[in-house]
Amino acid sequence: MTTTQKPEAIGIPELATLLADRHDLTKANAKNILDDLRDQIVSSILDGKRVGLFGLGTFEVRPTKEKMGRNPKTGEQIKIPAGRKVVFKAAKGIKDKM
Repeated sequence: MTTTQKPEAIGIPELATLLADRHDLTKANAKNILDDLRDQIVSSILDGKRVGLFGLGTFEVRPTKEKMGRNPKTGEQIKIPAGRKVVFKAAKGIKDKM
């Protein structure tokens, strides 16, 4: 793969198919499990909790500081307000394999 080529994307439907095949589930049940997992992760991080998935990584919300930026069209300086962002930190095992 070259650096300009995008990697193949895999989403919940593809993951549900893999999960269903490996664990003798229907695709609908596997998709429901993945949807619920996603919803629980989102709900937990929005409640201020860190979510760690062993072997995968950790999701959390971190605050951002107020800073100055530029409008790319006009070049005018603008103030970017403080906020929050979702951060994913990959597990050491994944980092070591890269």
